[in-house]
Amino acid sequence: MSTALRVEGVAKQYRIYERPVDRLKESLTRGRLKRHREFWALKGLSFEVERGTTTGIVGPNGSGKSTLLQIIAGTLDPTHGQVWVDGRVAALLELGAGFNLEFTGIENVFMNAALMGFSKLETEARLPLIERFAEIGDFIHQPVKTYSSGMYVRLAFAIAVNTDPDILIVDEALSVGDTIFQHRCVRRIKEMQERGTTILFVSHEPTLVRALCSRAILLSQGEMLADGAPMDVLNRYQRIIMAREAAYKESEHGPTGADGQQDAGAFASAATEIERAPLQYQYRHGNGDAEVVSAELLDANERPVELVESGAQVYVRLRFVFHRDVERPVCGFMIRNRHGLNVYGTNTEQRGLELGAARRGDVLEATFAFNCWLGQEHYFVSVAVHSPDGVAYDWLDGVIFFRVACAVEMEGIANLNARVNARRIGASETLSTMKA
Repeated sequence: MSTALRVEGVAKQYRIYERPVDRLKESLTRGRLKRHREFWALKGLSFEVERGTTTGIVGPNGSGKSTLLQIIAGTLDPTHGQVWVDGRVAALLELGAGFNLEFTGIENVFMNAALMGFSKLETEARLPLIERFAEIGDFIHQPVKTYSSGMYVRLAFAIAVNTDPDILIVDEALSVGDTIFQHRCVRRIKEMQERGTTILFVSHEPTLVRALCSRAILLSQGEMLADGAPMDVLNRYQRIIMAREAAYKESEHGPTGADGQQDAGAFASAATEIERAPLQYQYRHGNGDAEVVSAELLDANERPVELVESGAQVYVRLRFVFHRDVERPVCGFMIRNRHGLNVYGTNTEQRGLELGAARRGDVLEATFAFNCWLGQEHYFVSVAVHSPDGVAYDWLDGVIFFRVACAVEMEGIANLNARVNARRIGASETLSTMKA
């Protein structure tokens, strides 16, 4: 494939001034009096994008994603490096970028089309398609300053996809607007992919990146951390998010857990040499007869995973130590969605596995294997070791967090992986009757 886009050593520096007057003082002394600090939004990025491919740009807020797209679109100049683009570019950047708030929607359509090199006649020919796709009614004749955020995006996206770009750049636009319009945008992007359009877009939604992209790039603090297959890059991105969340919880509540509940130190271990994994949780309780020392969600290769492909085989692996003799311990887990709805749960007793009597100091490991036929959603896993009648020795809510991505569009929290076939019934008879 030929190259549609090349980024070579692109870096972007901003000067940060504590007060507006500092900028004036620095300019009056022609820079001899330095009153700013330097902030590098991008630090020497280099990559190529092949024609006809779709590349997702992911990363935490403030990682430089929008800055990169603005430089590629030509609305921002890099401090160092250069960008080479082959073909007409349509960019859908931050909300309302490129719109004159005093102009009507129609006037902004003609202005944006003119900037892309279209004549008035060419724009008039495309105007019905733009109006139909945006579907904002008479508001298209009103000043853009009266628009809601959803209407902004509807019109901007309609212009971008109906001007036949060679390269489409989208910055978080698909997260705004109602569900119907989002589905319409995704369908149009897929149509553009089939026509060979090169697409580069930023999204915080892993399902969208997984469904649309053949490649993903991970940015963090202005640097490229990963470039490769979407699932691999998204898993690394998810680990960054979880590390940030863990750091936030620890700074807010200390090492006691998300709600300030009893921490692992309260379970006085009789086996201090046990290897313990750091546990983050939303709530913890139990009488201390046993202690969960590690809880992991693993992929088919037994590697920790935070983003799971719907239907993929995964493992929940628990390790716990006993501080007192227990005759019949039971351990299990519960998966809940982000709204707190129980999605699936089981334990060793329900699966017909007897762990046997445990003595003080014993360490046991239990692994639950299953195919994760869940819908695209956020999920939390609670784990516990308890008695057969439900007395909790150690119970941790929200100890594992993961997301499910589904390459095929679906609704709901369960993926039943339905198969479908269809046949025509009675069509021939109906047609022959009509002809007679």
